[in-house]
Amino acid sequence: MPRLRKANACLRAARKSLDWLKNNFGGDEEWAAVPHPLVTYHKLAYLFNIAGSVEECSRALGWIKANLQTADGDLLRSAPENGKDTEKARVREKAWVALAAHRSGRYDMFNALVALLACQQGRNTGGVYDVDGEGRRLETANVRTTACAGLVFLTAGALSEARAAGRFVTQVIRSQPSAKKFYLRLDSLGRPVTKYPKGKMGRYLISHAKGRAELSHFGIPIVFLTRLHLATGEEAWLETAMDYYARAGEFDEESLRGLDSGPYAWGAAALYAITRRRFYYDRAEEVAQAWVDRQKGDGSWGPRGAPLPTAIALTVEGALSLLETLREAQ
Repeated sequence: MPRLRKANACLRAARKSLDWLKNNFGGDEEWAAVPHPLVTYHKLAYLFNIAGSVEECSRALGWIKANLQTADGDLLRSAPENGKDTEKARVREKAWVALAAHRSGRYDMFNALVALLACQQGRNTGGVYDVDGEGRRLETANVRTTACAGLVFLTAGALSEARAAGRFVTQVIRSQPSAKKFYLRLDSLGRPVTKYPKGKMGRYLISHAKGRAELSHFGIPIVFLTRLHLATGEEAWLETAMDYYARAGEFDEESLRGLDSGPYAWGAAALYAITRRRFYYDRAEEVAQAWVDRQKGDGSWGPRGAPLPTAIALTVEGALSLLETLREAQ
């Protein structure tokens, strides 16, 4: 099957969202004084690159390098305040900037970020850990975060680090103590973290009783594991990717078509690209169509009345997921 049956609708939606993003966050005026933290736009340069918007991608990476990159090549979450550095960027924020830098030939940025991510990888677990404001590594690692770093390791040809990340992602799904809950973090001994601070459940756990699930915690690991399989030829990674797909499918239809389902469509399309099994293709198309259907008239995505940073982040997510899903499904 050469392409998604509704590929044209997906492409139109992606282009419409790109126009909206360029109008709201693509010109020199918007980049002159960015008020938003990196989490708002950490995937924006990558999206501009895969969409062929070279000038906008270069502008985004140039601003990040000039305003957020420290002397050692690390990234800050926002521009320094009163001459003092702000909090260090999260691993997944660094990862998406690194992937965009590599695709754009900005190897100075890419190589520095690869080295930093490798330093943040745990020797025992293979997980890639965020750091606190003092630069100290946190005690637990997240599955989506580690998968994002794994994509960077693969891009760099660092197969030892990529395999270690793959083992962590595999351990996460293999060690789940309950069919009704999915714990997102492992401790330094490779055990699921089942206790968490009050009000922080969403950072540690996806529950069937919680409501709409964040399926990017399944989708990004699927994408990483399928690429790790292609890079190594090792079947175990593909089997684990299938396990993640099956586990995500246990959540309700509202989650499967929700605002965090874009990477799940991408993951399903990646599995279809390798296996040519039709049910992966059908799921990718179903989720992609749900994104097309709920796109706003101006080309953005997000709840009605959402603040601009939320709209930017969700619109980047939607367009990126549609374009990557289309690419995988060819």
